Amino acid sequence: MFGFISRWNEPKEDSPIDYLVHIKKIALPLYPQFGLVPNVYYIPPINVPEEFNRQLFGPGAKNAVELYKKGHEDKKLVGLLMLFGATEKIVSSFKVEGAIDDGYCFGYDDRGTELVKVPFKEPILVRKEYDEERDVYRDSVT
Repeated sequence: MFGFISRWNEPKEDSPIDYLVHIKKIALPLYPQFGLVPNVYYIPPINVPEEFNRQLFGPGAKNAVELYKKGHEDKKLVGLLMLFGATEKIVSSFKVEGAIDDGYCFGYDDRGTELVKVPFKEPILVRKEYDEERDVYRDSVT
């Protein structure tokens, strides 16, 4: 997700990047010990040794991983993560509405115009094993 970040002491609760970096502290800079003031932040991987993440992302990596693993409990975080890749435009602000099971996340541009609306949960379609119209059987390969 592309966007702009505010100063650390003036985060905007409805800004996707501020929410991930300053508020939740789930997205971290790579090699913070070098003081490079990066413009790219990452959510640390969850299936690597803790020491590896600490080396790459600093002492906040363990907490970021724990928050990400519990992310399904935070509808704001779920909604925001569902926005990733939902539009090619820069999402300047977002809001969530509804419950985790049936809610939506809305992304807006810098003028407040709605760019995208995504559900918290993607719909699941289960097709019948036998398709009468095509006279074929379907095998589940996943």
